[in-house]
Amino acid sequence: MRFGFRELLFVLLMIGLLASSYFFVFRKANEKQQALRSDIAAKEKQLADLRRSTVGIGDLSRRIAELEKAIAFFESKLPQEKEMDKILREVWQLAQANRLQTKTIKTLKAERFSGYWEQPIQMSLVGDFAGFHAFLRQLYALPRITRINQLSLGKMMEADGQMQVQMTVSIFFEPDAASSRVAQADN
Repeated sequence: MRFGFRELLFVLLMIGLLASSYFFVFRKANEKQQALRSDIAAKEKQLADLRRSTVGIGDLSRRIAELEKAIAFFESKLPQEKEMDKILREVWQLAQANRLQTKTIKTLKAERFSGYWEQPIQMSLVGDFAGFHAFLRQLYALPRITRINQLSLGKMMEADGQMQVQMTVSIFFEPDAASSRVAQADN
């Protein structure tokens, strides 16, 4: 077989065709394949991150149910706004039952929070320590949420064994439907 100019030209054309197919076909296909692999790796990483972040979601519905039960419990401890006068009377009667003389009971400005109100009551009582201690225990045993914000105890010099108490008690209550609509309209 003779190897002439035509054959050499044919071999060069075949090598050129092979080189051009590498540059125009295989290299682009390899770049596309590499881009797809990196995209797959990024999506697998995102999927792994998502799996790690959603590990506790199964417990989330149980936790929400527990929190809803806790909210319902505390809401059951909140009296209605219309019952505030009854609560004041109960506190006054508790003081009397424990042999405390009520000097003053004054309601301060109520504060609104999300879903409940806080009504501070400023009280001035006179009596012995045992009666005051029993009063405090009974106050905290009431079936509603109460908190003592301020407490000042002082000995009365003119009466032996007697003390004077200045205190601010907060009673939490649930607003009536009409007043909560008005409060929402104010916002």
